[in-house]
Amino acid sequence: MKTLLLPALGFVALFASGCATEQTHTGKNTYILDGLVTVRTGYYLDPQPAANDVDTTKWFGHGSPSGTSVSILDDAFEFNNY
Repeated sequence: MKTLLLPALGFVALFASGCATEQTHTGKNTYILDGLVTVRTGYYLDPQPAANDVDTTKWFGHGSPSGTSVSILDDAFEFNNY
């Protein structure tokens, strides 16, 4: 029982860290796991200078751009659709 206590507490702490959403003038920003993953809609700005940018239109074709940006590890990796 004691061996499961620490992983269970870690699991609860991970998912209890929450999710926050804020409305911006162009869309919506959603922060998951205390900013570990950030999803921005209506976000057509250039990526951060230190980010490893991945343009998803090169992988999946040039459909209609949605302006969605997903960043992982506090903008270390940024996936854009614009």
